[in-house]
Amino acid sequence: MAMSLSPIGDDQRPTLDRPTLQQVLSDHQRFATSQPGGRRALLSFHDLSDHDLSGRNLSEADLTGAVMHRTLLPGAVLRRAALYGADLRLANLDHADLSRADLRGVCFRGASLRGTRLIEADIREAILTRYDRRRSGDPELREVRPDFSSADARGIDLSNARVGQAYVVQADFSDAVLCGVNLRGADLRHTNFTGANLDRADLSQANLAGACFTGALLTGSVLDGARLDAADFQGAILDPGVTDRIARRGARTIQPTPPDALPLLVQSHRLWLDSAGRRGARADVSDRDLSDADLRALDLTALLAVRCRLVHARMHKAILAMADLSFADLRGAGMTYADLRGINLTRACLSGADLRGANLGPLVSAHRPDRQWPVRLEGARLIGTDLRGARLRQASLTGADLSEANLEGCDLEGAGLEGCVLPRPTPQSTYTGTPAQVVP
Repeated sequence: MAMSLSPIGDDQRPTLDRPTLQQVLSDHQRFATSQPGGRRALLSFHDLSDHDLSGRNLSEADLTGAVMHRTLLPGAVLRRAALYGADLRLANLDHADLSRADLRGVCFRGASLRGTRLIEADIREAILTRYDRRRSGDPELREVRPDFSSADARGIDLSNARVGQAYVVQADFSDAVLCGVNLRGADLRHTNFTGANLDRADLSQANLAGACFTGALLTGSVLDGARLDAADFQGAILDPGVTDRIARRGARTIQPTPPDALPLLVQSHRLWLDSAGRRGARADVSDRDLSDADLRALDLTALLAVRCRLVHARMHKAILAMADLSFADLRGAGMTYADLRGINLTRACLSGADLRGANLGPLVSAHRPDRQWPVRLEGARLIGTDLRGARLRQASLTGADLSEANLEGCDLEGAGLEGCVLPRPTPQSTYTGTPAQVVP
């Protein structure tokens, strides 16, 4: 780790009035775009607190050790910027781009980082020196760990960033992209990772006590030596065999279903449906493991299966209308020609599932045709899912990922596709829904 001679401990930091700062920013804009008269912004150790830098281009700017409390930086571009030891507590960096920036020892405590890009950023520990001019002797060295405590980092992208032993206590990292991130030894207590992508992340020796991983993708992740007391992995997408290992170390996980329990549940549910709820009981398999279960052609209308693991389950021609399978793990499940009208699949993982010919249209009330319940697939993962000939009319696919899915003949008329990722169109694909993001 590099050392930086820092005036930490000085009572005064350089400040800039608004006209001077505007000139510095204008000069840097020309520098960043290779225009004549450009000059790199050299703002190390300056106090830029409470300034509005929204949308500014500060790529490669020197902000080493800068204090930027409550600074407004939404949409700002800080690619490859030097922010070594900078203090951005309570700053707003929503949708800013800090890719490949030097963020060693940075403080983001309480900051807003919604949708911020920190791809390949260096966010490891920093070693700073404290020099007191009033005293003689050697300067004091201290290690500063990056701090994301209490940060709102929903949807942040930290792909391949080097994070190190950061403080990430009670932060919100829901829907964050943390693919391949090294969080070895990090303090992640009580942090919310709901729906986050932690594929291949290194969480070894990290403190995950009380953290929530509901719906998080953890395939290929490393959890060796991590503290897991009361960590919630119910509904997490895990590699085979991981569930039992982490349960023995104090994590909350889904429970296995005894072989003789499922037939009894199905029988009671059938009675509940036939009697309009007067007899039997609605089947509830939430937080249960039904991997490889044979549910073919069964009537499971209104089934409760929140966070249920149904990996490679066989549900061909099953009736799951109005069922709740939010956060369910349906990787590789077979659901061809299934009746899925009005089903809730919010944040479910259907990657590699077979839904050819499935009906995912709205359920229409028999007594009031104007009353409909569309299918919910918000934030669902349908990577490589086979949807050939499936009906998805009026389905809500906001934020869903359908990259590499087969949509040949799929009916998406009236579907909500805001923020949805669709595969690149092929001559065989049919799109009848509204425009959406296309994977390059």
